[in-house]
Amino acid sequence: MVAALCTAAFTLLVAVVGGLWAVIRWRRDVAREQRDRYWGRLTVVFDLITAAEVGRREIGRNLAQAMYDMQKVPAGEEPAARVLAELFIEKRRP
Repeated sequence: MVAALCTAAFTLLVAVVGGLWAVIRWRRDVAREQRDRYWGRLTVVFDLITAAEVGRREIGRNLAQAMYDMQKVPAGEEPAARVLAELFIEKRRP
């Protein structure tokens, strides 16, 4: 009887630890995906801003302004957003 209780308690402990590990891993994966999407969008904006055509540059600046205004910046990526604002958005303001 004692062995059965110990086995049940150990099984319950393993289930709790496994569930906690799965949740932590899932949150880490979600954060990584959000960061990857952000950098993908930022790369497109940089490509547009540095384009040789005036129309593409204007679209890129408008996209940069929209991204900055929405403040959809993932945690830890604030320096990139600040650079984006200082280099590409602030130039346009008188």
